Amino acid sequence: MSKRHLKSIAAPKSWPIKRKEHTFIIRSNPGPHKLENSMPIGLILKILSQVRTAREAKQVINQRKILVNKKPVTDIKFQAGLFDVIEFADNCYRILLNKRGKLIFREVSKAESNILLYKVIKKTRLKGNKLQLNFHNGFNLLVEKDNCRANDVLLIEDNKVKDKISFEKGNTVYIIKGKNIGKTACIEEVYENPPLNKHITVSIEDRRINLPKNCVFLVGKTKPIITLSEK
Repeated sequence: MSKRHLKSIAAPKSWPIKRKEHTFIIRSNPGPHKLENSMPIGLILKILSQVRTAREAKQVINQRKILVNKKPVTDIKFQAGLFDVIEFADNCYRILLNKRGKLIFREVSKAESNILLYKVIKKTRLKGNKLQLNFHNGFNLLVEKDNCRANDVLLIEDNKVKDKISFEKGNTVYIIKGKNIGKTACIEEVYENPPLNKHITVSIEDRRINLPKNCVFLVGKTKPIITLSEK
């Protein structure tokens, strides 16, 4: 059973908070994202200076005007994670990582807020021989054709697949773990056979490095299709 409380001093290092300002901090409900790659929506609103207290956050959220990936949020402990898009009023933000491994909220345009990236983590065969794709953010989608692999990323709009980004030479990835966190890189080689079939080689800053596939997130083909920050 997960804990219901969290001390600020014990919060994940990726959270951009002042740890000695308050003893306790909002803890997000369990969800698809890891704790270090997500934050509760009530805390995000405070960081973005939209509310000052948890009570104000509840009042705003109860109006169902806070959207995460185009869906209204109803709980201040709702977990918003990496690459999720948060919308309220006329503001849109995408959750990313900076080079210090801190979660940041990159402001994006209304048009770009429609670009939602979903990483395939598993495929499930359902009753009636239907195929369901399971994504990193808890979203599921029924598809007719089995043309995706684990770690592929889909661009989805209105519950329909608009494009697919696969692990292929020349495609662009965003590094989400390790000492190169928060940087983009280009795929140089994809290994198909064991024991390296879970790794890829990428070029970054005139260097070639080998990374596990779970340390990167596909963000485009020849270039990123979303706005990224590498500060």
